[in-house]
Amino acid sequence: MSSSSRGTLERVRLAARPSAVVGFGLSFAMALSGALAWFLDLVSPPTRAAGESMGEAAMFISAGISLAVSTAAFFFSRPYDEKTFRRLEATLAVAMVWGGTSLFGGLPFIIGAGFSPADAIFETASGFTTTGATIVANIEGTLSRALLLWRSLIQWLGGMGIVVLFVAVIPNLGAGGKQLFKNEVPGTTSEGLRPRIAETSFALWKLYAAFTLLEGLLLFGLGMTPFEAICHSLTTMATGGFSTRDASIAGFQSPAIEFTVSVFMVLAGVNYALYYGALRGRSLRVFFRSYEFKVYLALVLVSTLFLAVITLDLHGGKPLDSLRYGFFMVATVISSTGYAAEDFALYPPTGITIILFLMLVGGSAGSTAGGLKVERITLLAKLAWAQLHRSFRPTLVQTVRMGRSVISHQVLNDVSALFVVYVACLALGTLFVVGVDGVPVPTAFGAMLTSLSNIGPAPFYQEVDNFVRYSDPSKLLFAFSMVLGRLEFFTLLALFVPEFWRR
Repeated sequence: MSSSSRGTLERVRLAARPSAVVGFGLSFAMALSGALAWFLDLVSPPTRAAGESMGEAAMFISAGISLAVSTAAFFFSRPYDEKTFRRLEATLAVAMVWGGTSLFGGLPFIIGAGFSPADAIFETASGFTTTGATIVANIEGTLSRALLLWRSLIQWLGGMGIVVLFVAVIPNLGAGGKQLFKNEVPGTTSEGLRPRIAETSFALWKLYAAFTLLEGLLLFGLGMTPFEAICHSLTTMATGGFSTRDASIAGFQSPAIEFTVSVFMVLAGVNYALYYGALRGRSLRVFFRSYEFKVYLALVLVSTLFLAVITLDLHGGKPLDSLRYGFFMVATVISSTGYAAEDFALYPPTGITIILFLMLVGGSAGSTAGGLKVERITLLAKLAWAQLHRSFRPTLVQTVRMGRSVISHQVLNDVSALFVVYVACLALGTLFVVGVDGVPVPTAFGAMLTSLSNIGPAPFYQEVDNFVRYSDPSKLLFAFSMVLGRLEFFTLLALFVPEFWRR
């Protein structure tokens, strides 16, 4: 065996250890979903008994399979320390974790609902990446409570990040732990967080869980059943959008529930470092010092008012109804959640343009939202403005700032490169889907946009607002694109560069 192949095998064995530990956690989560669904069935029997027991059995069977494979991977892996587990191994580990969870997390859907492998991978990748796109056309008639709970739980785990959770509970990773954290937490800054990565991860998860618990209690108090309150609080704070009902939030016909969910979707799109900074300093000043937060809040307010005015006729000329639906639509799109209170395809072209822009932008860096992030779009706009000034004043030395902070050229180069890669992947993916499935270009573009930006509803869809009609190759491409967008491209694309394996 050559030294190069020995080096590759060594890296794989090192990366297999965190992958195996995450697999153990995945097995526990599956068993927990089955047990909780079984308990809820005892306390409150479901109205539809068909498939309930099979869904619970599917969770336990899948947990056993995942546990067996994770155990084998654990014994195959090599123990790491601060000197051996570095950047390359961390990058490979993140890719293996997300690939493994997308594969094994789909077992309950195959066993309990008869999904094909491609459909199961798509649904699971959509869950863990909090995209919220689905191939299930009849949720209420197809999925048991156990599977509905599993769909919600995988979004919640993926929202803050399964790797971030791993770093929180396994603190002795050294420099590799920092790289694991950076590979998964989106954005270019982490202002306000603790210097120790394990403490940072644990702090983020505590905040995340606290928001989820608070929303769940509020939704229960507003009339949701305990089961539906659990599921929707999990998927709201994850900005995932999986619902227990085919009509999504609209199925509850409750303005109070819509408003509560809207508020928590907006909160979920805020950088969690700001929440941590506010709690640590016991002051809200950290929010008003954040330039990105002010831009994010302005986008929410201005877009809501625009949509309310544009769709006034659609809502019978009632300003309060128009404002209510406008706020919900802006919240669900900018946070990349994907819940529905009404069909935005009925909006006038100006309204759909606003929605497409918000889908592209997404939420704040360091949030659970998808998209390119407000921070990056702001930096790109500022960079373009600076270049415009240099076009007629070439000797001008102009810096790009976010608030009072001067942004380095390295960060600007990274943001520009990510935008170029994003557009390239969007174009190539659209071309592939058009060639394979023969759908119109706008339909393929909308599907790729929702996948890369991790936003559930696909614009320009035909007939039904889900992905069931696409071919298996396209579904697998969408699943890959979801993970690609969730890890912000470079972590996953690095594996396709030959030099990565030769180092």
